[in-house]
Amino acid sequence: MTSMHLIAATTVQTSVGYVLLFLVAVAVVVYGLANFRSGKSEVGSEVVLAPNRKPYYNDQDMETKRLDRMLTMAFVTLAAISVILPLYWLNEPSRQANALRGYNAKFIDSGKAMFGNNDAVANPEGLGCALCHGANGAGGVALKYTLTDADGRFLRQVDWQAPALNTVSLRYNRAQIRYVLVYGRPFSPMPAWGVLGGGSLDDQQIENLVSYLESIQISPQAAHAEVVKGLALEKAAAIKAGHPYKSDGEALFNLGYYSDFAGGAYSCGRCHTQGWSYGDKTNDGSGAFGPNLSAVTQQFPGAVLGVNQQIDFVCQGSEQGKQYGVHGQGSGRMPAFCQKPAYNPDTDPAASQPDVPKTDQGDPGSGMMTREQVRQIVAYERGLG
Repeated sequence: MTSMHLIAATTVQTSVGYVLLFLVAVAVVVYGLANFRSGKSEVGSEVVLAPNRKPYYNDQDMETKRLDRMLTMAFVTLAAISVILPLYWLNEPSRQANALRGYNAKFIDSGKAMFGNNDAVANPEGLGCALCHGANGAGGVALKYTLTDADGRFLRQVDWQAPALNTVSLRYNRAQIRYVLVYGRPFSPMPAWGVLGGGSLDDQQIENLVSYLESIQISPQAAHAEVVKGLALEKAAAIKAGHPYKSDGEALFNLGYYSDFAGGAYSCGRCHTQGWSYGDKTNDGSGAFGPNLSAVTQQFPGAVLGVNQQIDFVCQGSEQGKQYGVHGQGSGRMPAFCQKPAYNPDTDPAASQPDVPKTDQGDPGSGMMTREQVRQIVAYERGLG
């Protein structure tokens, strides 16, 4: 059933409810007026006309005409209830689903306003997310971010790539996105927005932002095509910079470093290489937010089994507390690159909302990269040691 059908069903149900309410109101008014008129003749004659002094119906009337009339009224009332209640029950799921859609639409609109640039008149709710992440979350740059040393002393200012967010739901689930928004990335221009992280946004405002981000996601197929396009751009930009890549795996690992493609959202180097995000990277995979990859073959040993296990890990991402490889334990920070993370109903109650896209969660090929692209990246990473 489409949204328009749900809206139409709910509208008809509401109209029927208003008609019934109107009829009941008219019946009450008519009953009141009738009693008022009959009561006027009793004024001053209570002794003669008081209800408890009036002769009541005789047995013949009671057990024929009046009884038949009461039984007929009871039957009509029961018949009306028998028809109206099932109709209400049939439409109730549509009404509830439509109400959820309405709430979610309001959340998305609020999240969109917060994502936009701040304007005291046009958009007072704006937080300026688009300044770094680009319009519609397509990726951008955080300008003049200040780097400091371990003691907090000024080093220099850099332009830091801000990743595209129109694929964030292809690699993180709702709870993981919420975590990043609440606590930020302390080593980067990404601030903590949630109250628990020291920011100013309450839980509902965070949920509104997550709902907006989910509304701007591109499809997995579009993301796969973007990778192909981005790979060509990155290889051309690397040649122009005088640092041509030796393999597609190396180019995919660094996708966006020379070309600024999607703000590095598809790149492994963005997390696993120090200085990558501001154009001053150290050796690939030497470690930063993500671990050093020079010993990845010890984590996933074996020319066949180890390779496949590492591909599975990169494709599926890490899960909180779950073992990976020989001695790894997941933190949930490693995104899933070729399989959209599944929702956990215990931590993601919003997943029950009808507008939350979840039809292909956990399915192979539902992420931002294909398994073959990940295979090329893994082959490159296993040669870094």
